[in-house]
Amino acid sequence: MTTSPPRIAVAGSGLAGLHCATALSNSAEVVVYERLPVPGGEHWEDPDHAQLVREARDQGVRFAAGTQVVRWEGNRLLAVGEYGGVAEADALVVATGHRPATRSELRIDGHRSAGIVPATLALHLLQQRVRLGTDVVVVGESRWATECIAAMTSTGQPATSIVWIGKDDPGPARSVTGMPGWRVTTTHGMPRITGLTVESATTTQRIACDCLILAGPPVPYRNIDGAVLDDEPAVYAQRDGGGLEPSAQIGMKAAVRALADAKARHHSRTPVDPRIGLPQ
Repeated sequence: MTTSPPRIAVAGSGLAGLHCATALSNSAEVVVYERLPVPGGEHWEDPDHAQLVREARDQGVRFAAGTQVVRWEGNRLLAVGEYGGVAEADALVVATGHRPATRSELRIDGHRSAGIVPATLALHLLQQRVRLGTDVVVVGESRWATECIAAMTSTGQPATSIVWIGKDDPGPARSVTGMPGWRVTTTHGMPRITGLTVESATTTQRIACDCLILAGPPVPYRNIDGAVLDDEPAVYAQRDGGGLEPSAQIGMKAAVRALADAKARHHSRTPVDPRIGLPQ
């Protein structure tokens, strides 16, 4: 039997992935893959993320930034990007975060118009001071919804009207009309959206808009789904349904499962030279 430690790959370097990697560092060789060009995920500038990256590096974790895992076969993975290629691993942890629900997941029918954007993209555009529209509708009650509304109502992000459709009332925010209890059923307008059909328990109406922001419930990213063999499952370090479990707890639980999987698969074998760049 080999005496070398098991090898574990972590896809995603947000808080859950970083907590998982640091928890595994004393028991395994760990490489963290991040599709963005810097470790730390979408919030790499956040002090908590930056501190965890430093701790992980100090404990021997290697990072393959600018590289995305696209296939997992139970003992090796395929990655594309700066450190792309084929690498051996005994377990894979998928910690690729969450996205807003799509229009199909929200059961919104109608035209496939321009001007319909997920909240994560809307936030990036707003941070670059891009005006999304004149009459903007935000659908959903996730934290992305409140962040988008805050960005649009701050100085330099004007909109003539902002409508928030969700379970909650927007509260005292100026220039925001709340429609709690309503839902969007249909989009209208081509090539750009011009309006929506919305309904409540008792009535239906049409409202004008030139931008619809999808800020529904968080859905776990499954970047690798469809390329994970059914009999070689990965370990997922993600909140099911966007729950409230802390990232540190999610990462620790994933680390325990991944280490158990890796030890079960870690048999004596002739090392194979992986066709992949050497993460730093």
